[in-house]
Amino acid sequence: MSSSISTLRTLLPADSVSTSPLGCLCPYWTIQDGHLYVADTAPDILSCVSITSRIIDPVAVLELLHFNYVLGDRTLIQGIYRMPWHSTLYGDGRLERRPPIPHGTKHVKPALAARVLRALLEEELGQVVENRKRVFLLLTGGLDSRVTAGVLKALEPTTTARFVAVTWGHPQSRDVAYGKRIASWFDWEWIHLPYDVALTRQNIARGAVWGGAEVAGFHLHAMEWFHQANSTDLVIAASFGDSIGRGEYSSVHVSHLSHKAIHNPWSLIHPRLQDESISRALLDRATAWESEPSSEDWIRCELDGQENYMRRMIGHAMDYIRQYCSLHQAFTSETVVRFMWSLSPELRRDHIYHCLLEDLDARLFSLPWARTGVAPNGNIERDHGLRKEYHELTRWLYSDLREFLDELISCPELATLGVFLRPSLRRLRTNWVGLNEGPLGLAEHVVKVASVELLRREYSIMPCREATPLRDIIFDRYTRLRRQLWLLKTRLRGT
Repeated sequence: MSSSISTLRTLLPADSVSTSPLGCLCPYWTIQDGHLYVADTAPDILSCVSITSRIIDPVAVLELLHFNYVLGDRTLIQGIYRMPWHSTLYGDGRLERRPPIPHGTKHVKPALAARVLRALLEEELGQVVENRKRVFLLLTGGLDSRVTAGVLKALEPTTTARFVAVTWGHPQSRDVAYGKRIASWFDWEWIHLPYDVALTRQNIARGAVWGGAEVAGFHLHAMEWFHQANSTDLVIAASFGDSIGRGEYSSVHVSHLSHKAIHNPWSLIHPRLQDESISRALLDRATAWESEPSSEDWIRCELDGQENYMRRMIGHAMDYIRQYCSLHQAFTSETVVRFMWSLSPELRRDHIYHCLLEDLDARLFSLPWARTGVAPNGNIERDHGLRKEYHELTRWLYSDLREFLDELISCPELATLGVFLRPSLRRLRTNWVGLNEGPLGLAEHVVKVASVELLRREYSIMPCREATPLRDIIFDRYTRLRRQLWLLKTRLRGT
């Protein structure tokens, strides 16, 4: 069993730290008293920052509320940063960003693209499993992890590694059922990890304390199980398969992505901070493509999706595993990304995966997709008792965890950070508490605000400005009255 140790280190003037183009850990860094410190986790980097210097960053809080993750290199603490991908941090404080992997518009037949992708994935995964004794694969009912499973099965005769499949979620979910089925076909050990309300509560705290409240903690799923792993073990995830393999980000294809306006959700950020925070958030988002020569919107959107959404949300949550053992994100080798990004975005769709799955193993091709219940070959799931969702997160956040979260977002000290408008905090709470079950988005906002409070408590975070409770109440009532008068005026004009 492994235990986490401090990763804090000092970067001397002659030293440097570099990150790979995609998928790797992006270390924290800060300059304190003339020394440059680097660490892998928020607790480690915060250990070298005095309490009086641990000041909340309102820009990062706004980004977290709007996007569900923090943009660019910012963290929730001023003066603490995350390294971007494809960059080098030097001991003198210089950060050099290398140009991103280029995009192209090459057209090839899906079957040919699938053959090339298979060869490149075999090369990538063959290198990372070499000399490993035990390799865990995070296996779901999705297409990406079954592609990864098929490639690993093809490599099995050439390696001494023992493959173990791990699936978390509700026992009656498609993810669990299909993960178990694939492991059985391949004669692999299969481990099922429950994902329940008690674990979700623990993860919310972990997300704030370990993860610096940079994402809602429930995204840690059942990763804590890997504290049982040995430091020599390797975990392989397929989190990047959707984006690299199929050009899909949160179920939206890259050709349909757009950069939407950034706003202040629920007017939670104090009005004195709002405009400047939005302006800085726009600049943070743009760092994703600042070295990209192309002005094509879809390319900039993809770079944004990788550098911000994948790096700061998906990648950050998955990095929880790294404190116990090694982690590799499949589909992230430079050769794989260069090939897939050289193709026309219209080609990067399901049909390449379908050709690849059929080539790897016909059983993978005929197994339904957890998202739809329909297999690539058209087979439809006949067991109607299997659930699409592998969790009951919405119910947990509105019922089982209500008291836990309510105490956090109602804490008077939360408003003393100077970031939030107190009346807006109360309205958020009132809307959430008033529902027995509602939209996940509303509950997620509650979790993010609660996480900021957990962060404040754990690390004694200091305010960014002096709180003005009476002024805030007066301002809020004045603003709401003006809004009501404007609406009344608009209605009267309409009649």
